[in-house]
Amino acid sequence: MAENKNIRRAALDILMRMEKENGEGYSNRLIDSAISKHGFEGADRALLSQIVSGVTERRITLDYIIGKFSKSPLSKLDADALCLLRMGLYQLRYLDRIPSHAAVNETVNLARSRSRGFINAILRSYLRTDSIKFPEKPDDLRLSVTYSAPRELCAKFISLFGVEESEKILSSYLETPALTLRVNTLKTTREELISKLEAEGFECIPTETSPYGIRVTGSGLPSAITEGLAYVQDEASQISSLVLDPKAGDKLLDACACPGGKSFSAAMLMGGEGSITSRDLHASKLPLISSGAERLGISIIRTEERDSSIPSDEKYTKIICDVPCSGLGVAAKKTEIKYRPLEKNAELPALQYSILCAVAQSLEIGGTLVYSTCTILPEENGDIVDRFLAEHPDFEAVPFAVGKHNAPEARLTLLPCGAHDGFFISKITRKSN
Repeated sequence: MAENKNIRRAALDILMRMEKENGEGYSNRLIDSAISKHGFEGADRALLSQIVSGVTERRITLDYIIGKFSKSPLSKLDADALCLLRMGLYQLRYLDRIPSHAAVNETVNLARSRSRGFINAILRSYLRTDSIKFPEKPDDLRLSVTYSAPRELCAKFISLFGVEESEKILSSYLETPALTLRVNTLKTTREELISKLEAEGFECIPTETSPYGIRVTGSGLPSAITEGLAYVQDEASQISSLVLDPKAGDKLLDACACPGGKSFSAAMLMGGEGSITSRDLHASKLPLISSGAERLGISIIRTEERDSSIPSDEKYTKIICDVPCSGLGVAAKKTEIKYRPLEKNAELPALQYSILCAVAQSLEIGGTLVYSTCTILPEENGDIVDRFLAEHPDFEAVPFAVGKHNAPEARLTLLPCGAHDGFFISKITRKSN
């Protein structure tokens, strides 16, 4: 087992790099790299991941608390001292299994000599304090500090969803996401797979809307994944495939396919009969689809390197148009997303619209297209669809229902919760040339 100091040093190095890159270096990738470099296993591996992910997830809340005790503005603190304070405070506030004295001492020992006294004083002042009072008003500030989300994002959500719903969304970002599997119905059934998983010690809950999903809790990854009996796919993404409703013999395009989950789901709904073109802009990502299809026993998928914002002459009966987006429906899984300034998303709608217009030209008359994103912002969702339908009279929206979800206006926004990601789905058909 590695010494705790080495684990915390690795955590500090990751957090420092993220601070330097303004959060653009995704923590999951950096954690995996550190685990490989240092050979962390078991509890050490878990602690590294917990500290880095937890500090990233709670950064705004931690900074608010640090600001209550520091006489110097946080902007004036050395980056390493600030990261260490976040690490120490996170352990004291959120990790019950780590003794307070260990959290303080291990944190202080990592500091440069000139910062040790300051860091020690802040952490011990926190320990002597009975409680920290968070802001109560205005609502955007209260939600920002309570749920560690940028104030501009909180204000945006409040304007769209109201205070109560915004609080639920932001709270979901702090929850540990469920591991949801999509059963490979080319090889087994949900009932058979649940029996197998439970025999391995996993707890299983069938997804409510998708008849092919299982939420799994337990230690490690189920063997069913490596055996090709299932793959990881959130229920919201599974629902989008159900809305498209591909059939055996369809000729299907997945326009922005990587890592391939929707292509796999479509192939299973097609019973392995027909053809699927799984397209992506980056050739380096396409092997993810090919290897996944091989593991799952899918033979009808071919991959294609292509920019989907450029029209092609090929025609398809079904199209999956799951476009690049701000990702605010999956921030529980990718914490850094919630910190991305909203202004950086400003160019996305133009890209999304260009992709939708281009791939729609490849839809056969009477064919079906599903436009989807893993965000909850209307400018990337309903606004795109409204503009497309207004400018393309040869297409029309198709009302749909799936499970308990009814979409009489041909669009469905799933807000993020513990059971599934946030997601947007709209169904469109082509009625003429």
